Amino acid sequence: MVFPYDFLDSMMWSIFASGLLVGIAALRLPLKASTDSVEEKGRNLSIGLAIAIGAMGFYFFITGITISFTWSLGFPPGSQFADPYRFGYFNVLYGGAAGLGGIVLLALAAALFLNKGFHGVSYLALAVGLYLAVDAVAITQYNLVFDRSQLVSLLYLGPAAAGIFSVPATHMDNKFMRWIFAIFAFLFAVAWLYFGYLTTMSHLKP
Repeated sequence: MVFPYDFLDSMMWSIFASGLLVGIAALRLPLKASTDSVEEKGRNLSIGLAIAIGAMGFYFFITGITISFTWSLGFPPGSQFADPYRFGYFNVLYGGAAGLGGIVLLALAAALFLNKGFHGVSYLALAVGLYLAVDAVAITQYNLVFDRSQLVSLLYLGPAAAGIFSVPATHMDNKFMRWIFAIFAFLFAVAWLYFGYLTTMSHLKP
């Protein structure tokens, strides 16, 4: 399938990078739940992660908004996608998820930079995580991705679980909960890395 402004492969690689960065942050930053801040010994790393995560968040937000305003409405006349309603759900699955995910990453980057507000960001991540879970259910129920729907739905359930577990991971000084959060982040990073590889190879195939 060919879409205008098709940057799905770079988005997938960016999801891999984001999952890796968020997982590292969960395991390496000395976050204190009682003060809702990172201890001073971890400030240099948190600033660096804020810059990297913020860059990924900005990219996701821009690409998500672009998809939302073009893919469901702007297919070239005469193409198989010219009917805006035939494949209009792509702006929900890709545009909506990327746009909201970008907002979560930007909020996390701001919290890391300011060293406060992680509890509030976790509530946002929880809401977006539930949204992604509904996306995963829709993919399976309506077979929206043609083939491999069951497998593709797992790509949405990974970040959904990470978003949901971000609440206990930031509200408790419990290494077990942070490991669970980090594992989900690493798992969806690896899954999207695999699909990113397949998509890039497909896009570059002569």
